[in-house]
Amino acid sequence: MHVMTRDEVFTLTEHAGGPSISLYMANPAPQDPKKSQIRFKSLLKEVESRLEDAPLRPRQKDEIIGPARALLSDSMFWERQSAGLAVFLAPGFSRIYRLPMSVTDMVMVSEHFHIKPLLSLLSGDEEFYILGLSQKQIRLLHCTRDSVRELEPEGVPESLSEALQYEPLEKQGQFGGGTSGQFHVHGAGDEDFKDNIFRFFRKVDNGLKDILKGGSPLVLAGVSYILSIYREANTYQGLVEEAIEGNPENASPGDLHKKAWEIVEPIFNKARQEAREKFGNLQGTGKASNQLEEVVPAAASGRVDTLFVALGRQIMGRFDESSNAVETDGETAERDLLDLAASRTLQNGGTVYAVGVEDVPGGADVAAIFRY
Repeated sequence: MHVMTRDEVFTLTEHAGGPSISLYMANPAPQDPKKSQIRFKSLLKEVESRLEDAPLRPRQKDEIIGPARALLSDSMFWERQSAGLAVFLAPGFSRIYRLPMSVTDMVMVSEHFHIKPLLSLLSGDEEFYILGLSQKQIRLLHCTRDSVRELEPEGVPESLSEALQYEPLEKQGQFGGGTSGQFHVHGAGDEDFKDNIFRFFRKVDNGLKDILKGGSPLVLAGVSYILSIYREANTYQGLVEEAIEGNPENASPGDLHKKAWEIVEPIFNKARQEAREKFGNLQGTGKASNQLEEVVPAAASGRVDTLFVALGRQIMGRFDESSNAVETDGETAERDLLDLAASRTLQNGGTVYAVGVEDVPGGADVAAIFRY
């Protein structure tokens, strides 16, 4: 079982050579292992059907499908399902992922894997972080709309207590308020004490520089006094003004995620709407396009700053990087060109909005805003 990350998606994107099988499946809610197994078995039959005309020997086909077939008899695997499942198979290659969000059941077989259903997990849209600050623990969580994962980042101090270890015990007692997480600081040495905390938070901020990505929102969780000091020490441009108030030590990742999503959802909606309006303003200027023949080469060369791409739609074709030629003739089709444009945009640091076709500005399946 693999963990879905940007690097994993890029590995899938760069894989070339068929047959490349992409299988997506939604698990029932509430969970029902038997129903999931039956649905998965049905999708595997569809895979077998798609491979009937492939120029492979029966043994080769069995070797490709083998890792997926083995799941059918793995009862523990089906007892531990998430909302969705993704399986990628090719000669000498297999990846299996539990997904935190539901997906549409799908089987695709081509020269490349189909990754567009994964984009909502990984695009700049809907990626954010939570930083929990308390006396005993510094917590960092990586989140999307549908997922949360607690990180153990190297280079980030583990607890606020590290900043207090050389303080007099009576001062530490003033600072810590027991299990309530309330902090009280008063007395002649308050400013010196605050300076120590500030310097500690500078170390935290510095340790986060190589982890936080491209301005993705960062939501703080903690008591107000500590949060105010951290804001003074912070240099990260994506820090969100609103915070989760209260001691985060005993809060579950799910609870923190739910509260943080209420904070960041309006931010994402605003950014998406601003991108739509910007596309409309730039149409006809050469700085935006919804023509696939223009968008794919631009994405490959790093020119795409923002991309809207339609979920549930495929445009099969071929892209020749040496000539920047895009072909959508079925006879030369190798991969979903919408997939290609999205993955290359992400690889080159752009933002991708994977949306319903009705939400793609310009009335096409793709819309791009160019950097230059």
